Amino acid sequence: MIFISSSWSENMFMPDHLLVDIHQIDETLFKKYAEIAHSCIDKPQLAKILGVEYNPEHVQLRPGDSLIKVLIKGGKLSPYDDKLPENVFLEYYCYTVFDSNTHVINEKIEEKILMEE
Repeated sequence: MIFISSSWSENMFMPDHLLVDIHQIDETLFKKYAEIAHSCIDKPQLAKILGVEYNPEHVQLRPGDSLIKVLIKGGKLSPYDDKLPENVFLEYYCYTVFDSNTHVINEKIEEKILMEE
């Protein structure tokens, strides 16, 4: 499942033996994700600006899940903002969760395949 959130916590990741791939994405890709992702945006004004549902739900990520984290940079939003204030911008990061046990197995399979070639 894909989630969108503006907050992040280590408690989101269950169980403990997980690997997380983190990379920045652009606004165009964010908008594509926003069409299919479950919103967990906990700030009503940010949800409005992003065009997603306000939903202060806490989620736990499992292997195969992705979290699109929205980071507010350059300032803060007030409760009355319906657009980004001047000098405030957003950055987007994709956190994809893997089971570390499975990932290690997959790496060994890939190594074996490469050695056979």
